[in-house]
This record gives sequence, structure tokens and C-alpha cells, in this order.
Amino acid sequence: MRRTRWIPYAAVTLAAIILYLPTVRFEYVLDDLHLIVNNTFLREPWSPLTAFAHHFWHGTIFQEAYYRPIVTSSFALNGLVFGWGPAGFHLVNVLLHALNAALVLALARRLGNPVWAAACAALLFALHPAAAWPVGSIVARVDLLPGLFVLLAWLAWTAPPSSQARQAAVAFFFLLAILSKETGLAFLSVPLLALRRKDQWRARRPVLASLAAALAGCLVLRRVVGIPALLSRGLIDPLINPLATLPAAERVRAALALSGRYLLYLVAPVRFSDPRNYFDAASIPPLLSPDVILPLLVLLGWGAGVAILWLRHDRVAIPLAFGLASFLPASNIFFPITSLYALNFLYLPLIGLSLATGEWLGRISPRARFAVSRQDGQTVLELPKSVLFLTPLLGALALTSHIEVGIWRNAVSLFTAWTERFPNYPPAQSSLGVALLDQHEPAVTGQDRASWIEALEHLRRSMELAPTFAAPAKVNASKALLLLDRPDEAEAEAREGLQLSPDLMPARVNSAQSLYRQSRYGDAADQFAELVRSNPTDVSVRSNYVVSLIHAGELDRAHSAASAAQRAFPGAAWFDFCLARVEALRGHGSKALALL
Repeated sequence: MRRTRWIPYAAVTLAAIILYLPTVRFEYVLDDLHLIVNNTFLREPWSPLTAFAHHFWHGTIFQEAYYRPIVTSSFALNGLVFGWGPAGFHLVNVLLHALNAALVLALARRLGNPVWAAACAALLFALHPAAAWPVGSIVARVDLLPGLFVLLAWLAWTAPPSSQARQAAVAFFFLLAILSKETGLAFLSVPLLALRRKDQWRARRPVLASLAAALAGCLVLRRVVGIPALLSRGLIDPLINPLATLPAAERVRAALALSGRYLLYLVAPVRFSDPRNYFDAASIPPLLSPDVILPLLVLLGWGAGVAILWLRHDRVAIPLAFGLASFLPASNIFFPITSLYALNFLYLPLIGLSLATGEWLGRISPRARFAVSRQDGQTVLELPKSVLFLTPLLGALALTSHIEVGIWRNAVSLFTAWTERFPNYPPAQSSLGVALLDQHEPAVTGQDRASWIEALEHLRRSMELAPTFAAPAKVNASKALLLLDRPDEAEAEAREGLQLSPDLMPARVNSAQSLYRQSRYGDAADQFAELVRSNPTDVSVRSNYVVSLIHAGELDRAHSAASAAQRAFPGAAWFDFCLARVEALRGHGSKALALL
């Protein structure tokens, strides 16, 4: 049997790789653009090390919210080793998930489960659709890495107490887990529930002390970098997570209703969706609503079940406790997080539930078994016949995961799926509008116009759902209207956007461009003049300003502006042409020719 011990590990690893390998052809989407594509910090030579001195969003336009240096360092190393195209990043995500699935198998075996039960648990984890988001989204590596280190810490914890080197590894891997994501703290439920008797506490005291030291070290690093222990609500975008703006009682009710959908997805993972509009106070379910009561009862039952099983010295209590401990902090119930919809946070709970499933399967002792034998009659593998019933289930999970991860192919496919699944979530509508605008260059084909019209519809739907936070959507709507050659409507949308956010630069640009497109060149020139003063290094704004002055007939101002632009951008031949045009309009043909 020793010769065939590798077979289950190979099967689990290959299943995970084959399922998710198509993601290497996927594009950058969503936060990938901020954290990787447009993050110049990652490309610095020492960024894998200096990441420990900065917050998670360092190098982007966003403020400090989290401290996850291991993830940031992995992005930097990923780019240095595999290049900065999306394929290398997606490949690493696939390999991390496959490795985690193999570790689930190893841990299930370490916990005493028979090989067939451990393999089923690992396949459940590898193929469950809840893993599709963490694998398909590059930045959702923020859950793959803590999953890896939690599993390694758990394996080290289950080593014999006399193995001090491996026991010391518990604290090391725990530290890496919490430096990857805060939910790595859920691992503490494992040692705390595993120790019952005083002699166990004495034997494991050095390990517990090292775990405490690791936690203290992480807190010190966060303090040095300036990251508070709890996320400030001021750093949460209310458009992305409207629960952050709700009073505590309403937030808890809404979070419980949403948690019910997450819990159902773990058990019946078919097309996660949520039609509720959390920006509408009337849509928040009342306390006695089934949408609130049922998830509350499930969570209370989960906790009570863990307590009862622990009191009965049933080892399945530990993976169940870990699953609950990793679910609750990201559920928005106790405190809001930065996102409303984030299925990637189910990755760690899935580890606990998969291990618990392996434990329960291992207790099944059916009499009917079938064996796989070699030609010499020696049994290679013996399995209970219940595996035959589990195989179609795992196949169905794999098919569902294939569909789920497919929505991450590109921005249009992702946000199209979101608008179908979260029809009353404004960011889904506005993001699809932006993706459709960015999909085609302004080629004025029928397909382009159809995309721009559809984009406008989604952007206006976003405004209807959250009028208070509609400024960015109005800016993009004005862009769509300019592409559709409807400049008067574009001006109206841009002005309304400026009323909501007076300093919104894209709205000011679109307003000026809409005036120009209406042949109101003087008004356009005045607005472009203000933009030049606030953005003197923007060559596009400077160009529009000069052209507006020329069309307005203000040739002296146009000559002065073009000369200033020529000095500011000596390599831009366009301003030479503008000066030549001014001279030609003045009747100075020879000067115009000389400039050309």
C-alpha cells in the first residue's frame, strides 16, 4: 500500500488543476487593476520585502485599511518571476488551491480518517464552487494564502508533542496566516478546543506561548505601520458596502439575511444571488422575518453543536469550530467589512466543513465494499460502495464550479453575471456600464453603439438605486452620451455629477467636452482654462483648451496658450500645428508654413 499512497494526492491535485487551469487565459478584473496593474509599488526592486512596511493598498489611490504584507509580497514576486501579464498570476492561484486541496487530504489522514474518506473531503474542498471566487479572482489570493498557512499550522499542531521542531512551526505558520489575512486568527480555535486536561496544557504550553508571541508580533507590526486593530468605518466605501452606513440593529438584521444566503450556498452551491437593495431602508428585513430568524438559528445551532460535540469529546467539534470562527468575522454581523458581496471569504469555512465531512464519512462502515486488484490478485484499493454515490455529487460540484469561475473571464462577463445575480446592487450596474464603455474603441459601428446604449442603461439604473452616491455613474453616463453624440444630455449628466461631487475632475472634463461638441466654444474654452490651471501637466486638457480657443475665434489667447503648451510639452508636435493654424487664420501663411 505504501507504493500507492501517492495516488489519492495526485488525484486530488490534478482534479483541482484541471478544473481551474482555464483561468490562465482570463484577464485582470475588478481590484486586480488597482492592486496589480496600476500599482507601481509592486515593480520596485525591493517591494517583496518593503511590503511589510506598508498597508495592503499601498501604491494605489486608496487609503490604508488592512495589513496583509504576505499577499502583497506574493504579488510582487509573482510579477518578478512570471512577468506582469495575468496568466502568471492566475497560474499561481490555481497551484495554491491545488496545494491546499492536497493539504486537506493530508490533514484528514493525520486526523485518523480512512484514505477514501479523506480523499472525498479533499475533493469536496477542491471542487466546491465556493472556491471559484478565490481562484478566479487574482486578488482573492488573500484567502488562498491564509488557507495554505492555516493548513500547515494545523498539520504541525497534530504532530507528536515531542516533535519540538514541528511544534515550533505551528507559531510560524500561524504568523504567516494572520499576516496574509485577519481571518487567520480563526486557527486559534484549533489549539484551544484540542486541549482539555491539565497535562495537555502543560505539554503544549511552549507552543501556546509561541502562538501568543506570534499574535503579539503581528499587532506590533500593524501598530508600527499605522493599521488599527479594527477597521475604521470611515475607510469603508458606502457604495461598496451599504451595511456600513446602517444603524447597528438594522445592519445585524441585514447581515444575518445575507449570511443565510452564504450558508445556503455552502450546502447547496447553485448560483449565489441576492435581489435585496440594501440602500433602501424598507428592504431591510424585520427582526422576526424568516430571512433573519432562520440564519440566526443555523448559526446558533452551529455554535451549540460545536459545544455539545466538544463536551462529548468528539473530535469533529474542532473543524466545525474552525469553520464557524472563520465565517463570523467576515459576515458583517459583528462589524462591517469593506465588501458586501465577497464569496472568497467562504474559503476558510469550507476547509473546516470539508474536514468535518471527512470525519463523518470515516465513521461510515458499510459492509458492502468493492476492491481494485492487480493481475496477481493483490488488492490495490478497497472502497465502500457509498463512494459510487458520492462520485456523481462531486461531478456536479465540478460542473458548477466550472460555470462559476467562468464569470471571471473578463470584466464584461463578470459584471453581466453580477447584474443578473445582484440586480439591485448599484456597483454591479455601474461597473457593467464602465466595462461596456471600455470594451470598444470609438469606431462608431453598430456593435459599438449597442454597447454604449446598454452601458447607459446600466449606469442610469445604478443612479436610480443609489442617487446619493451617483456622481461616478453620472460621469460615466456623460461619457456614454458623448460617444452617442448626445452632447446636451452629456452636459446635464456631468453638471449633476458636479453638484454631487464638485471636485470630481472627470465630470469637469466631460462638461467642457460636451460644450465643445455643442459648438459652444467660448464656454468650453473657459472650462478648459480652469482645468489647465488645476492640471497643468495634462496634455489632453491643454490640447482641448487650445482648440476651443481657435474655434471660438480668440486667436491671441489661442496663440498664447499654444506657445505655453509648446514650452511645457516640447516633444508634442501637435502644438506646433496649432500655432501654424493660428498664424494661417491670421493671414500669416509664411509663418504657418515655417511652423509646419
